[in-house]
Amino acid sequence: MSLKSFANTNLKSLAFLALVAGVMGLTSCMNDNDPYDYPDAGYISIYNGAPSSPAMIVYADQNRVNDFPLKYSDVLSYKNFFPGDRLFKFSEANSLTSLLEKQFEIKVDSVYSMFIVEAAGEMDAVLVDDDWSEPTDGEAQLRMVNLSPDAGSVSLMIDEVETPMFTDLAFKANSEFESLDNNTYNLTVVSSSGEVLASATNVDLKGSRVYTLVLRGYELSTDPSKKLDLQLLTNYIDY
Repeated sequence: MSLKSFANTNLKSLAFLALVAGVMGLTSCMNDNDPYDYPDAGYISIYNGAPSSPAMIVYADQNRVNDFPLKYSDVLSYKNFFPGDRLFKFSEANSLTSLLEKQFEIKVDSVYSMFIVEAAGEMDAVLVDDDWSEPTDGEAQLRMVNLSPDAGSVSLMIDEVETPMFTDLAFKANSEFESLDNNTYNLTVVSSSGEVLASATNVDLKGSRVYTLVLRGYELSTDPSKKLDLQLLTNYIDY
């Protein structure tokens, strides 16, 4: 899939078109007669889910990815990357020392989320396929990712429904995207023993949108900035 068809069919939001225009020097006026030969690319958003990490600068090979340091719980919007094996480097701002270096294969016309995590004082990064179906006005799509190093395997309960929507997600694991009617929901994350670990009430999931629910932080932390918490990320809005 070319950049034009990717933008037209998968990421139609004006925000994304502006991002692509800024990153690749294109205009947002994409039409079927556009003669521009869009280069092959994969697309990645990057989320910092490592509570103890400093604000970081990300590099792909030698190319700087972000203009401003990426703090804990911050996310970089989708950016384009040349396909192939790319070495990602994560460094503290104004430092040449790498906190983490990891290589990922980027495939043409693929969309990913990268999650930076930590466990036992060591940083890591995982790359997840962002494979959602075409959104509809009446439904939202939701997935969950477990970035908590000490919460164990978790499940997501929706309202008073007895059957979990997502079950047994281990650390660094993610569910697939699932559809929900656009509505307001109460979300509860429970442990493998059924203990409530985190919850959020009156979460408004809108139609034509794709979301990722992130469980982040430490269950046993006494530091409020690192405690177990839920965060809702918006992957895509179909305007």
